[in-house]
Formats: sequence, structure tokens, C-alpha cells
Amino acid sequence: MMMMKPMFDEGVREAQSIDDLLAQIDRTDLLKEVNSEDSYAVNLKIDEILSLIDRKDIVAEVEPEEQYAVTSEDEAELERAYALPKAQKSYKIAMFAWESMHSIAVGEVAPHVTNVASALEKRGHEVHVYVRTGKDQGTYENVDGVHVHRVSFELCENFVQEVENMCNVMVTEFFNTERFMGSQFDIVHCHDWLAAPVLLNLKKYHDRYCVFTVHSTEFGRCGNNFYGGQSEAIRGIEAEAINVANRVIAVSGVLCDELKEHNQFDWRNLRCVPSGIDILPYDGELWDPAYIRGFYKVGPLDPMVLYNGKMVGEKGPDILIDAVPMLLASRPDAKFVMVGDGYMKDELIGRCASMGISGSVIFPGALTGRQLVELYKTTDVVCMPSRSEPFGMVALEAWASSKPVVATNCGAPREFIAHDKDGFVVDANPEGIAWGVGTIFANFDHARWMGTQGQMKAADDFSWIRIAEKTNEVYDQMTGFTPRRMGRMSAVESKAKKAEKKKRKQRKVQENAAVAFLSKMVGA
Repeated sequence: MMMMKPMFDEGVREAQSIDDLLAQIDRTDLLKEVNSEDSYAVNLKIDEILSLIDRKDIVAEVEPEEQYAVTSEDEAELERAYALPKAQKSYKIAMFAWESMHSIAVGEVAPHVTNVASALEKRGHEVHVYVRTGKDQGTYENVDGVHVHRVSFELCENFVQEVENMCNVMVTEFFNTERFMGSQFDIVHCHDWLAAPVLLNLKKYHDRYCVFTVHSTEFGRCGNNFYGGQSEAIRGIEAEAINVANRVIAVSGVLCDELKEHNQFDWRNLRCVPSGIDILPYDGELWDPAYIRGFYKVGPLDPMVLYNGKMVGEKGPDILIDAVPMLLASRPDAKFVMVGDGYMKDELIGRCASMGISGSVIFPGALTGRQLVELYKTTDVVCMPSRSEPFGMVALEAWASSKPVVATNCGAPREFIAHDKDGFVVDANPEGIAWGVGTIFANFDHARWMGTQGQMKAADDFSWIRIAEKTNEVYDQMTGFTPRRMGRMSAVESKAKKAEKKKRKQRKVQENAAVAFLSKMVGA
């Protein structure tokens, strides 16, 4: 019996939970040691253990600070796990844009520039971003390793001239940065026509490696029309930048086709690299979806459709409005939230009134940030009734929120939406929209499944890590650098290995000769 007391005491001392203590009581190997004369003592000891369960001092045996303390080794392992794969060749990159999230954000270009720059920096590149100066912003800031240069310039009634003024200042700051670094940039990367004058200057007069990313064209922004005046001047700037750039990136296959149709340039220099999204701001559950819906006069169980975009012809909000009566015929409780502003807004509000559907259509205006994310997360489906869509960022935002998408076949979303798997691709007319949204209303379980599939696609195919990798590949192709495939040796490594193998072979021959000589001597 003396052997049992240390066993019990050790069990009490090392136990870290009630379950551990109870497990000690039921251990079969312990009960095997119990004989009949010691059973009374064993029962007393079991009672003693059970009494400890209600005592606070047992908690003192567990020290969370020691049990769960994060060591430097843990932190290093975590950093390795989350680290992006480093590029095999690092570049000094100068990126130019009209907007970014760290200056003045206007549209879809801002998150693209900001997130690609950040992901490229994490791959081991030195990245400098040149943008406009926002209110109360300094001229320079290091944001998570990315060098942000903000420029001020003379405003002008002629917008094209104002853009020229901005780009001239950017070029000056570009060379000031090079003088400060004591070295040249390897890559010049300009986004959209608003930064194209920088590219034209640095390519034509300084012969730098230049990349031009086209997020949309003036032709597309004008509803697929060729207008004169400033619009014609902008098209000319776009066309010249596309022609002289070493590489041209379009954010979709649809946009690639448009560039080839309307511009004269070497198609071999054209690449397709889509935009991306960070799903984390859209992930998680809302504390009270019914409250969010109620704020927009949508009932907790009302089928809800979300439109997010400009109220302009190419985005097709009127197509969705014309589909509303068809959808209300089968689901009179459905609600349609039309987020955005534009020249068509008042006309659409009037059309809803004349059609008698004003109570089912809500126009909250343009929304951003948390308000917009909350709407994405409370809706049942996101509708993109576009007549023209160079990329379709709204589809990625919907997927990030685990929502299915109904989009038309008139733009880039048709390239990446898998029909009936993460959304529906329909004709760009009220009947097509009514069919797609109506199919969602008919099977909400399938709709939720499609939203989940979309979220996985957004997290994988459209992560900024992936977009940065594709952008990096464009840089490598342009500069003539061929990355070594993982698992394969470089030419230097291969040559060194062959030399080592030859040396081992020579050593083996020498050893065999020595053994033969010694054997001969011993025999003699």
C-alpha cells in the first residue's frame, strides 16, 4: 500500500483538468494493484481526489503563462509558415498610379495598386509607389515596407493637362529617388492612362523597362463609344503607352481582346493578370443580420438582391429594374437594394414609381467600408447586369462574402464564374436576369453552397499572393530572367555536383590502387 500513495500524489500534482483526475480514478492498471484489504484505503484516497475538484487551489496547479507562452522559436516558426515565397531575382520597382489606399482612393485601381505593391515587397522586391497627395498627408511614408511617394501639382480646368502636370512631377520625384538610392530602378510599372505620360517619358527618352496595366479603356468607359474632345485625347495617350511599353497587362481576357481590336501593337507583349481580393474583411458572421436588413427596410426572411455599382448605362442597373416585376410575381416579398450613384439614378427611381415597385426597391446611394460589407453579408445574391464589364470586382466581393453571383455574358465575369457552381451567367436582358435571380430564390440551399464555392475560389485563384506571383512572372519575362524550377539545380549547382562526383571517382581509383599495392607488398 505504501507504493500507492506516491502514485496518487503524483496524479493529483500533474493533473491539469477534471477529466485528467477522473481518468486517474478509472485507470485499470491502478485497480489491478488494489487487493481486498487495501480497498478501504483506496476508497478514501478516491474521495480525497474528488474533493479536490471543488477546491480552487487545484487551479493553481495549472499555469497558463507557462503552458501557453509563445517562445521566440514559436514566433519564428509562425513567420516561416506565413512568409510568401521569395522571388529568385529581386527588383527595384517604381509603380505609378492616380490612386491608392494610402493617398486618394477613387475606384478599383486603388486596392489593386496597394495590395500588389505590398505582396511584391513581401516577395523580396523594393517597391516605390508614386501617387497624388491627399488631405493632411505627407510627401513620403513607409507603409509596411512599401515606399509611398505623394506628389502635389498644379490643378487645371483641362483634366488631360492636369494629369500631364501630375506625371511631370512624378518623373522628377522618380529621378530624385534614384539619386538618393544611388542606383536605378529595374522596373517602371504604370497603371491606366492617368499614369501613362510617366511611362511615355521614361521609355521614349530613358529606355527603361516599362509595364503598362490597363484596368479599363476610354472606349469602354464611354459605353463602347468613340467620342471626340478630351475623350479622344485620352484614347491617344492610352494607345501610345500600349504601343511603346515592353509589356502590357490587361485585367481580363475580354479586355485583352478589346486592346487587340482597337490598338496597333505587338500582341506578343500582352499578358492577362486579373485583379485580386483579400477575403478577411468579408469573412466571419454578423452579430445581427436582421438589424442590418431592417435598416434598409428589408425583412429578416425577405429574399434580397444586392446591386453595387455606378448608376450608368454600361453597368445595366435598368436591366435589373425591368426584371423586378417578373421576380415579384413569384416572390412578392423580395427586396432589391441598389447601391451606387450616377446619372441614371433619378431616372431609375422614377421608373420604379411608374411601375409600382418603389416599395420593393431601395436606393441607399453609394456605400463603402463596413456598411457595404454588411450588405454583402446579409444579401442572398449579388446581381451584375452589366452591358460592359472590363473585370468585375463586385463578383470577387460577393464571393468573399460567400454569396453567389448572377452576371451577364457581356463582360469579364463570364470568364471566371462557373455556371451553376459559384453563380449564374445569363443574357444581358431582363428575362435573363429574372431567370438567374429566380433560380436562386427557388433553391436557397444551393445558393448558399455556390457562395461557399465562390469564397474558396476567391481565396485561392484571386489572392493577392497569386496576383503578385503572376505580376512577378511578367517582370521576369520582360527582363529575360528565367526562374529556376523548384527541385531542379541551376547550371552552377549542376557543374559543382559533377565536379564533386568526378573527384570522388578519382579518390576511389587512388584508394583501390593503394590497396592493390599494399596487398602486393604483403604477399612479397
